[in-house]
Amino acid sequence: MKSTQLPPVRVELAVREEIESCLRDGETLSQFIEKSAVEAARARKSQQEFLARGRASLSQAQRNGEFYPAADV
Repeated sequence: MKSTQLPPVRVELAVREEIESCLRDGETLSQFIEKSAVEAARARKSQQEFLARGRASLSQAQRNGEFYPAADV
């Protein structure tokens, strides 16, 4: 599989220093950024899927008229 590059991101020196201060032994800044980007993308996808399930559930409840109070759930 071929690799590609992410676009460069300009940050304040303080931001870079903050990130570098929490790198693990042997971890590079590039590895940290890649891992962070992947985790953020997965979290957003998971959130989108959660919202889609909620919207589908609401739509189904509206179609069949079955609603349950939050206190009962």
